Amino acid sequence: MRYKSFQVGQLFDLVPGQFHATSELEIGPVPLVSCGWENNGVIGFYDIPAESTHLRALSVAFNGAPLTTHFHPYLFGAKDDVAVLIPINAMVDSLLIYVAALLNGKTWRYSYGRKCYRDKLRYVPLALPVVEDTDELDATLPDTFLKEAHERVRAAALKSVEALVIAS
Repeated sequence: MRYKSFQVGQLFDLVPGQFHATSELEIGPVPLVSCGWENNGVIGFYDIPAESTHLRALSVAFNGAPLTTHFHPYLFGAKDDVAVLIPINAMVDSLLIYVAALLNGKTWRYSYGRKCYRDKLRYVPLALPVVEDTDELDATLPDTFLKEAHERVRAAALKSVEALVIAS
């Protein structure tokens, strides 16, 4: 499998969250996402207007732990301390989850007061699989790739656990 580096802005429309404070909203059925890590970033459920909701998108934190990324396969709204990444072209959920994992792996670059606002986020590089013999993103993310990625993560996790067992 071949990889190519893409910038976030090449693959996603970056939409800023729209709500500054929960006091702007009434309690309702739609999850509101902020920059937190817990609960997939959801801070509560509110009555959010349809034009301010998103579906099957990523949220990326500007504050707190900048670049913390969550995949939301459900309808949600976003506070103004996150960006919502909406795929420009169709992507399967597994690819969106993979992109979220890649971005979460880069959070260390934006610590100690350095934030990753929209203009920086647009240029963050992502190494993604491309269709054989082309440089086009493989938006389907084939099962073989996922199985290989799973095995790499599983092997690394097992190695870490083994090291802890040996050390204790």
